[in-house]
Amino acid sequence: MLSLADALTSLRAHFGFDDFREGQREVIGAILDGKDVVVVMPTGSGKSLCYQLPAMMLGGATVVISPLIALMKDQVDALRSRQLPATFINSSIAPAEQRTRIDALRRGQFKLVYVAPERFRSSNFVAAIQSIGVSLFAVDEAHCISTWGHDFRPDYLRLKSVLQSLGKVQTLALTATATPYVRSDIIQQLGLSNPETFVSGFDRPNLSIDVVKTETEREKVARIKRLAKTDDGSGIVYASTRKAVEQVARELQEQGLHVAAYHAGMGDSVRVKAQEDFMAGRTQMIIATNAFGMGIDKPDIRFVAHYQMPGSIEAYYQEIGRAGRDGLPSSCVLLFNYADKNTHDFFIEGSYPSFPLVQSVYDALSSTGLKRIELSAAEIRKRAGAANEMAVQSSLYLLERAGHIERVAPSTASAAVSPTGGGMAATATAARRARHIIMLDNAPSRLRINPADVVRRAALERRKLREMIDFCYTEHCYRAHILEYFGDRHHARQCGTCGNCSPNSAARSPLANADTLNDSPASRRTGKTRTELAEPTPRVLSGDETVRVRKILAGAKRMKGRFGKKVLAAALRGSAAKNLMQSHLNELSTYGLLKEMRQDAILIYINELIRARCLIVSPGEYPTVSITELGDRVMREQEPIELALPQITADQSHVPAPVSEDLGATKTMMETYGLYQQGLSIQEIARQRNCTTGTIEGHLIDCIRAGYSIDTALFVPADSRALIEAAIAEHGAERLKPLHDSLPENITYNMIRFIIAERRLCQNGER
Repeated sequence: MLSLADALTSLRAHFGFDDFREGQREVIGAILDGKDVVVVMPTGSGKSLCYQLPAMMLGGATVVISPLIALMKDQVDALRSRQLPATFINSSIAPAEQRTRIDALRRGQFKLVYVAPERFRSSNFVAAIQSIGVSLFAVDEAHCISTWGHDFRPDYLRLKSVLQSLGKVQTLALTATATPYVRSDIIQQLGLSNPETFVSGFDRPNLSIDVVKTETEREKVARIKRLAKTDDGSGIVYASTRKAVEQVARELQEQGLHVAAYHAGMGDSVRVKAQEDFMAGRTQMIIATNAFGMGIDKPDIRFVAHYQMPGSIEAYYQEIGRAGRDGLPSSCVLLFNYADKNTHDFFIEGSYPSFPLVQSVYDALSSTGLKRIELSAAEIRKRAGAANEMAVQSSLYLLERAGHIERVAPSTASAAVSPTGGGMAATATAARRARHIIMLDNAPSRLRINPADVVRRAALERRKLREMIDFCYTEHCYRAHILEYFGDRHHARQCGTCGNCSPNSAARSPLANADTLNDSPASRRTGKTRTELAEPTPRVLSGDETVRVRKILAGAKRMKGRFGKKVLAAALRGSAAKNLMQSHLNELSTYGLLKEMRQDAILIYINELIRARCLIVSPGEYPTVSITELGDRVMREQEPIELALPQITADQSHVPAPVSEDLGATKTMMETYGLYQQGLSIQEIARQRNCTTGTIEGHLIDCIRAGYSIDTALFVPADSRALIEAAIAEHGAERLKPLHDSLPENITYNMIRFIIAERRLCQNGER
C-alpha cells in the first residue's frame, strides 16, 4: 500500500518540491488510503497537485474533469515540461486525434488525462473512458455541479451517471469557493459515500481588501491609474461587460499605461497574445471580464481591482485570490457604485428566461418545419418576438438540456433558414454565426422543463447579488465577513489591514486631481469629459427625498449614537424585530417614519448621508452611527444638502400614498394590520381577534392590495414562492383553481393570493 513517505519521494522526483504545502499532505494521504475526497482550497494553494501527484503513483489512468479548454492545455504543457505523461481530450482536437489519444491511454502511455465535461454527452465517449482503466476520477471546479453554486454548469450533472458506469472508482472533488451548503450538494450530486472533506483556511493575510465608494466612471479610472502607479508588479482589473473592458483599456492606454484587454468576444489569437504579454510582464495590467484568470499562476500580481461589483461573494473571492500568490502584500480594491447592480439584474433576467419565452423560442424553431436548422440567436429572437438576445440563448440552453434540441458545430453542408423568410440558403456566413440546431422531437404538447427550477435559480442569483451588496456596505472587517460567509469561523474579528479596519488606507485617500483624466487625447479631440455613463453625482433633492433625509437624520439623533446603520434603518421602517423591542426603539417618535420604504433603500440614503458628513460612523468592532452638526442643521432645514443618490427603482424606494377608506382600508382590516405591525403572528392575531387564521390572512392580502407594506416571506416560504411564481408564469394569474391544481397540496389558496397581490402591486408601481 502506498504511503506518505512514497508520496514525498514521488513529489521530489516528479515535481522537484521538498515538501507539501499547507493542506496537501492530508488530502494526498486520504487519496492513497483509497477514500473519496472533497477538497476546498483557496485559489493558488496547490489544488492541482492533489490529483497530479497521485496520478503518477496509482495504477491505471487519472481522469480530470476541467471546464476550461485553455486551462487544460496549460496544465498539460506544464506536466510535459517535467516529462510527465499527460494529455487532454476536448473539442479543440479532431475526432481522429481523440481516438489516437484514447488508444494511447488504453496502452498505458498516459497517466493523466484532462477531459471537458461536455464530452460525456456522447455514449461512445463514455464507453471509451470505461475501457482505459480509471484509477482516480478528479472533478476540478466541483462547485459547477451544484445548482446552488455561483457557476453552475449542467454538463457536470452527467458525472454521477458516468461514475456509476465506471463502477466504484475513487473520486476526488476540488473547488476554491464552496459554502457549507454547496459542499453538501457536491457530495450528493456526485453520489459520494462518506467522503473525507478537507477545508483549508480561506484566509489570505497578505491580501489587503477594500471597497471604495465611487461616483463617476472618471473617478474609477483615476483610482485604477493610481493603483497601478502605487503597486509595483502586475495587476488585473475585472469589469462586468465587454464594453466596459474595452472602454477602460482605451482610457488607460491613452494615459500612457501598458495594458491589454481580454474578453470572450475577442479572437483566439488576440486573447492568447494578451495573456502571453501579461504573463511575460510585457504589459503591466490586463483589463478583463471573468473569462480571464482560471488557471493563471502568475506569482507577482500585486493588485486585483474590480471596476464593477461582481455578482457574488464566491466570484469575488475567486478573482481576488489571483493576487499575491508569492505571499507578498497585495491590494484588492472594489470600486463600488450601486448603479452597477443594474448590469447584474440584466444578466439574471437574461440567464433565467420566463417559461412563455422558452415556449416561444421552441415554437419559432418548430415553425421552420425542418429537422436541422441554422439560425443565429438574433434571428431566433426576431422570430420569437423576444427583446433580450441573451434570454434567447438561455432558452436554447434549457431546451437542449431538456432533450428537445441538440446544438452542434455549424456545418456549411447543411441548409440554413434564411432570416429574410421563406427560402433556404446554404452559406458559410450563416454557418459561422449560427449553432447547428437539431430538433429531437416533434412539437410535444408540453415542454419537459420545470419552470420552478428556473425561478428558484434566478432567486438564488438575486440573493447572492444582495449578499455581495451587503458586503460592499458592511462597516465590519471585510476579511472576517468573507471568512464567515464560507463557514470559516476561526479568525480574528478584525484583520487590521482591510479598508474598514484601517480606514485611512491608500485606496480611499482623496484623488489629488481626478480631472487630469480630461487631458486625454480623446478629450482634447472632442472637448468633452469622460463621463460616458450616467452616474449619480451630488444633486438637489426632490421634496420627497428631502423629507426622507430629515426623517433619517431625526432617527439618528433620537438613537443617540448607540446603534449601527442597519438598526437605524430597521427602526425607521418600523420593524418588529425582537432586538428593537428590547431596546425600546419602538417607543421613539421616529419609529416607523419610513415604514413603506424597503430597508436596503433606507441604507442607501444613510450611506450617502455618511459620505456627505451628515452622519458619522464610530470606529471599532461594532460601529455605531451618529448625527453631526452639519446633519443637525440639515435636519432643521437650516442648511441645504445635495446627495449623490443613485436611480433607485420604484419597488426599492417608492412610498405609497396613505391608504384611505376609498381604497378598501376597512376598520377590521386596519385592526389586523395594526396587530401585524406589532409583530404578532397570524395565529396570535387570530386568537386575539377571535377569527380564523384564513380570515386574518385575507385581511393582510387586502392590505397588500390597498398599498400597505406586508412582508409576504412571513407567510409564503421561499420554496413555495418559487413554485407559485413558476405556475403563474405558465398558467397566468387570472384564475386561481388551475394554479392551485398544478401545485403541491401544501400550498394553499391564500399563499397564491399573497403572491398575486404582491405582484400586481409591484406592476402598478406602488411598491
